[in-house]
Amino acid sequence: MSFLSRTLQALRLPLLCALLWWLPMGSAQAAVNCTAQMSALNFGTVELVDGSTPPSVNATLTYTCNNTGNSTESLRVCFNIGDGDQSLGSFDPRLMKLTTGNNTLKFRLFQGTSGTVWGSNGNAAVPNPFTDTMSIARRSSVTRSTTMRGELLALQGTAPPGQYTDNFGGIHTSITLSSNQGSTAPSTCNGSSSGNFPFVVNATVAKSCLVTADPLNFGSIDGLPGMGNRDQTSTINVTCSASTVYKVGLSPSNGSTTGAGVMSPTGGVPGNTDTVAYRLYRDANRSLPWGSVVDTNTATATGNGTAQALTVYGRVLGSSVNVRPDSYRDTVTVSVTY
Repeated sequence: MSFLSRTLQALRLPLLCALLWWLPMGSAQAAVNCTAQMSALNFGTVELVDGSTPPSVNATLTYTCNNTGNSTESLRVCFNIGDGDQSLGSFDPRLMKLTTGNNTLKFRLFQGTSGTVWGSNGNAAVPNPFTDTMSIARRSSVTRSTTMRGELLALQGTAPPGQYTDNFGGIHTSITLSSNQGSTAPSTCNGSSSGNFPFVVNATVAKSCLVTADPLNFGSIDGLPGMGNRDQTSTINVTCSASTVYKVGLSPSNGSTTGAGVMSPTGGVPGNTDTVAYRLYRDANRSLPWGSVVDTNTATATGNGTAQALTVYGRVLGSSVNVRPDSYRDTVTVSVTY
């Protein structure tokens, strides 16, 4: 009995030594972690009715990876971005939502200056997270940063003015990594999760309008008293952001606020100082003058993000025509108030 007891006591020592040697290996694998912060991606105030693409903007991801173990660790780390609270299920393009409604604004997220959309592991739509590899000496850390580029899509003029946002908090970002002892990083970053890096994307769509106008050409007019009126029309195209009430005023070069202008000779006949009077109207009956006094003789409409055509009705009064043959012209300023 005494011999058996001494034998068991002797066997315990090798087992204890083996256990103590194994523990640091587990500790080293768990000693690597990464933290990160992403700055907000702010498009600022944008005007969309002209159909162009607003300038791209950048956000910065800053990340630190720590090795608290006793040996060098090489790791591959992935920074994954999902769809965001306001664009659930939409990954490319992603969506911001109007804070006071369900209207959306489309945008894309890229890795730096590349054309690679920033996505996440396992996502079939956007499968490319931002990935980095590094070696970290024992009990030290590495801090780096990278750029995320945001772009709004063109042709979104129908988006109503207001504040748009998409929140990438909670499950919409993640950091995953894998590590090896030594100088060779793993080929994947699916080993463990290391937190997230929440951020917000926002933009303010401003009220805006774009206007173009066709010439109002009266053609050839008999320059004798008693001739009949000469009527012609022109078109003004106004594109204003959705739900934007706008007023269009017309101002001849003589400063008339009631649309009563004067055409002057273009210089074809030396010494000609004759003029041709004309008037501008808002209706086909030529009974509503079109001038520049807001809310009195201007045209009013509500934008929808697309071009809206307004007809200008012009008239040269035939009974007043008694001028020398020549070409006559005037410039009318179109003003849009919104």
